[in-house]
Amino acid sequence: MRNFVEFEFINHLLSKAGRLADGVGDDAFVFEDYLISADMSVEGTHFRLDWSTPAQAVEKCLLSNFSDINAMGGISKAILFSICVNKSWAKKTRDEIADTVATVCKKHKVRILGGDTVGGSLGAFSVTVFGKTKNKALLRSAAKAGDEVWLTGYPGRSAASSYVSVPSPPLKLGAQLAKIKGMGACIDLSDSLAESLHHISERSKVKLQIEEKLIPVFPGVTKDMLLNGGEDYCLLFTARKSARKNILQLAKKFLINKIGEVVGAIPRGYPNNKVFLDGKKLGVNGWRHF
Repeated sequence: MRNFVEFEFINHLLSKAGRLADGVGDDAFVFEDYLISADMSVEGTHFRLDWSTPAQAVEKCLLSNFSDINAMGGISKAILFSICVNKSWAKKTRDEIADTVATVCKKHKVRILGGDTVGGSLGAFSVTVFGKTKNKALLRSAAKAGDEVWLTGYPGRSAASSYVSVPSPPLKLGAQLAKIKGMGACIDLSDSLAESLHHISERSKVKLQIEEKLIPVFPGVTKDMLLNGGEDYCLLFTARKSARKNILQLAKKFLINKIGEVVGAIPRGYPNNKVFLDGKKLGVNGWRHF
């Protein structure tokens, strides 16, 4: 069963905002010449410092935000970084977090524009990232009947990990995909593979047919992890068949596999969520915020 409470809240907000929220619904918002995305990471929910180091926790938060821009076909350029400092954190912890933010941003050539700092009983990071693309932004709503469905990386690998690891999203790939004529929808796997397939189906109003045997499986990953594990930050995208040659060229540098097809549009008035795995309707059983 899908996380209706979370999406009901979001949809209620958007319905009340009306035209002020036009364009919301992708990994980032297209605003004039910028791609803008925001995300939070809260202690006890997204990270625990007895499971990970402060450096791992904040780097993961930063990279997940850069991944949102990547999924839109852009490059991250600048951030606003805000933090709620847990009042019990030692100076060493605070310094490690600050050092990591600076190091990660330098590595990816992302400017730090500012932010906010407060104290509280739990730690939290909040990142607003600004990106740009030289091409048309990749949207979740751009899949069409006849598209092929492609996936980068190994879904479920994060869920299978016995230790806390920092993700490795293919941050240079999104901009290269955006150059290809015939690209369709695109999303990153912050949520599970199954959830992300449903997002594309809903936004594009299309039916997706996926073949399990085509999905690459990393050693130790079970079927449930493969479909319902999150925080892998792989890219899931669709493209016209005419784009296949160019995608396969990129597959020489990145792990990219065709996993299915867009088999048709959903007629107006019919319910969405038309995702099938080997001919059977694919449900969702992933992460829940509420």
